[in-house]
Formats: sequence, structure tokens, C-alpha cells
Amino acid sequence: MTKLLSSRNTTIDILRGIAIFTMVAANLSSSLLQAEDKVFAFRLYGTFAAPLFILLAGMMVVITQARHGGFTHYLKRGLLIIGFACLLDLTVWQTWPLLGYDVLYLTGLAIPMIYVLACYCSITVRLVIASLFVLVTPLLQRLFAYREELISFELNQLNIQEYLQLLGSASTLQRLLLDGWFPLLPWLSFAIIGSILGTRYVKGYSLAAQSLLSSGLVLAAAGIAIWCWQQPHLVIRDGYSELFYPPSMGYFLTACGLILLGFYAVEKTRHLPVYGLFLNLGHASLFMYIFHQIILVAVLKPIPALNNQPLWSFSLTYLVVIAVMIATGYGLARVKQAYKNMPFILRFLIGG
Repeated sequence: MTKLLSSRNTTIDILRGIAIFTMVAANLSSSLLQAEDKVFAFRLYGTFAAPLFILLAGMMVVITQARHGGFTHYLKRGLLIIGFACLLDLTVWQTWPLLGYDVLYLTGLAIPMIYVLACYCSITVRLVIASLFVLVTPLLQRLFAYREELISFELNQLNIQEYLQLLGSASTLQRLLLDGWFPLLPWLSFAIIGSILGTRYVKGYSLAAQSLLSSGLVLAAAGIAIWCWQQPHLVIRDGYSELFYPPSMGYFLTACGLILLGFYAVEKTRHLPVYGLFLNLGHASLFMYIFHQIILVAVLKPIPALNNQPLWSFSLTYLVVIAVMIATGYGLARVKQAYKNMPFILRFLIGG
């Protein structure tokens, strides 16, 4: 019997909050942390936030289908997220949109795609598709020469005609499919894996099942072994130091394994008080993603003393930003409790 969810799943919100919590460190470090202090342990810290975020997006498409139904709902939701991504590029970063494809673009594209796959493809077929995407990615990276550096085009660098020409070019298509910040290959596979987990969950599968623990351990062990064997050439892109430029098969398996272990661990321990720090971040994840980038660009980067900091002072800056975000999350929760009939776009932004 299909499980109809009458309330939010605490484990999912905690994990989404953890993704935001670690993603903030990775994003702030692009300009606030000096290059020599981007040590392996720090790079690893923020490396699994994005796949967790994307996997959860795919999972939620399946979980909410019983409430929201048709394709149109998910298409509108995806387009809204892409719209926020464009606004973020235009107003905060002052760059032309739809050229670099950060995680919001990927999420917006993935949501309607996952709806179609979940409706018309079995779990086995979806697993095959996800596997093929991962397997074919390194071949395509070699065939089309994965570009380690991405150039962002500020608004004053191109006129509208030049922008439209670039938008329709093969170079931009390659960014979308293969070597942008978060291209469809192989990142869409995380959303597909999320849809598989979501399908099993709504059919009664427990997130604390021993099989989930076993699968996570096997995938993580296999991924780490393959990752170490491959020893891929990993770059720091424009200050962003996560260990997935480019994403490799070893990375994908490691991330999937650790995420499944995260589900199991949080589900088993979700009543611990410490998780309260993550819940309100997870409840308003889209807002928090946009909010921390506004803080970075409008508040922190203009202060010269905060740029290129050593790790110890950067850590203090990071903790202050996180504290502000958590406090804001509590404030948003109060607002949502007090105002039940907010406009749709505002509810969409801060979480329903």
C-alpha cells in the first residue's frame, strides 16, 4: 500500500539542512579562504552537499506526486527554480544567466525530468539509465575535452546580441550537458537515484532498513576504492574547491554510498536535539541557498580584510554566517506559523 505523507519527513528536512550547512562553507571559501588553506580535509567537507541536495530533489518529486499529481505542477516548479537562478545571476552576481549552470539550474531541469521517468520507467529502468549516464560521462569528457576553467560573463562584457549568440552556441550546450558547474551528465543520475529511493519509500521501505545500511557501505567502499585507483586530476575552479571538478565514477559511487549511510544514520537518531540546528535550514532550503550568496557578495566580499583569510579566521566567519542563517530560519518558521495565507511565490521561496 502506498504511503500518503500527511506531514513533512523530519529526516529529509534534516539532511537538506545538513546539505545547506556544508554547502555554505564550500561557497564562501571561493573568495574568502586563501588558496594554500584549501586542504584536502576542508575540500572533502563541502564535497557531498550538492549530490545530497540533488538526490533529495529527485526523491521529493516522487514523494509528493500523491498530493500534486500531474506534469504541469512539476514543470512550473522547475521553471520557478530556474527563474530564481537567473535572478541570482543577474542581480547578485551581475552575470548573464543560463551560461554556467549552477546547482539551481540543474535542480530546476531535473524536477520535470524525474517526474516523467518516475511515471513511465520502473526502478530497474531508472537504475540502468542512471548507470549509463555515469558510465558514458568520462568517455564524453575525453571526447569533447572537459574544460577545467569556466568563464563567467559579466553584464557589461556582452551586449544582448552577443549574449544570445553565445547562449545558442555549441559551447554553451557543452556546459549544460558536460562541463558546466553542474551539468546534466552525470549529475542528473543523483536525482534519478533519489527518485528510486522515493519510490521505495512511498511503498513502505524504511529509511532505517538494514539493506539501506548495507547498500551504503558497499557503494561507499567500492567508490572510495575506484576513486583512489582512478586518481583523477581534480581542479579548483574559480576558487571552488569541491572534489568533483570533474565528477568521476569513483566520486559518484562514494557520494551515493555516503548519502545512503546519512539517511540511515539520521533516521536512527533523528530525535537528537542537535538536529534542530538543521531543521529550519532544511525547511527553507531555496531561501537559504539564495540568502547565503547575497551575504557573500553584498556583505563579505566588499570587506578587504575578509578576503583570502587563513583557515582559522575563515572558520569564524563561516560560523557567524551559519548562526545568522539559523536565526533567520527560526524567524521564517515564526512567520510561516503566523501567516498561513502568504502569496504563492513567497511560500515557494521560504518553504511551505
